[in-house]
Order: sequence, then C-alpha cells, then structure tokens
Amino acid sequence: MRKNNLLSFHKPETLGKWIIFLAAIGISLSSPAGTRRFLSELEKYLSDQRGGQNKYNSHDLSQALYYLKKRQIIKIEESNGKTVIKLTEKGKKRKWQYDFDNMKISKQDKWDKKWRFIMFDIPEEKRFARESFRNKLKDLGFYQFQKSVWIYPYPCEDEVDFIAENFSIGQYINLIIVQIMDDKPLRDHFKLP
Repeated sequence: MRKNNLLSFHKPETLGKWIIFLAAIGISLSSPAGTRRFLSELEKYLSDQRGGQNKYNSHDLSQALYYLKKRQIIKIEESNGKTVIKLTEKGKKRKWQYDFDNMKISKQDKWDKKWRFIMFDIPEEKRFARESFRNKLKDLGFYQFQKSVWIYPYPCEDEVDFIAENFSIGQYINLIIVQIMDDKPLRDHFKLP
C-alpha cells in the first residue's frame, strides 16, 4: 500500500517557505491572539525539528511575513474579522517551483511487482519541456530504458501528471503499468527482491 497522508510532504526548511506553504493551503487567522498562537505553534514546531534549539523568534517570523509581502509573494487581507494570508500569482509560481524541486515518490512497504513505463513523444517545438521532463524523471530515480521510455517500480501517476500538466505536455505522455516475466536486471537496478 502506498503511503499517502496529509503529513507526507517535503517539509519546508525556512520560515519563508513555511509561510508560502501555509498560504497555499489557505491559512486564515481569526484574531491577533490567533495570529500570535499560530506564530507560537510554528515556532514550537521549528524548534522541535531542531532538537529543541529555538532558532527563530517572533521577530524573525514577523520579518519573514513582511519580506514576503514586500516581495509580493503573499498578501495579507482582513476579511470578516479574520486575517487571511494568500499567495499572489508570483507566490503561486514560487510554491510550484518549491513543490517541483522537492518532489519525491513514496515507496511501497511491499512492492506490488508491477512496473510503470513512461513513454513520450514530445514534439521538437517543445524541446525545453521535453528535456525538463526527462531531467525530472532522472532526478526522481526513473530508469532510462530507451531515449523516451523510462521505468519505475512504484506508483507515480500523480507525480508524472503534475510534471506533465505544468509543462503542458500531458497529451504526449503515456503511462503503462505492466508485469515483466524476466525482470531481474530491473529488480537489481532498483534493489528489489
């Protein structure tokens, strides 16, 4: 079974990236006390992640919010008595880049003995997208079977769709799930039983 829960994401490593992540999921703060509570909880989480070393304080968090607002990555609005932090278009692009750069494919606890073949024929006028797609597959650990045929042992449909959608090349990509009789070389490559 594929591990897939709300907490299985690549956790941001800076305050700015945390704020971008939280703005992307739609955080709203109900009051100044709620805002202080949120900052306190975020500070506690970051401190816990660093073994109790409190690297950030409220001033640092306020500065990160100010910086992101000044750079037009987030906007902070008041609506119905709540403070709402939203991503701007520039912020959405930054979030997409962060998601893209930190994408990982979860491995199954027990391999289902199926192979995922990604095949594509992306036209020359989309060369940049084709090369970026190929590089990302390599980054994610796919095995290049042929120039435009890549193999992976675990479910990866969502990740492939995400990449293809953002490069507008989904119509040129096929994903096939197969079982291979003599797959020892592939199993050896991926260190599978």
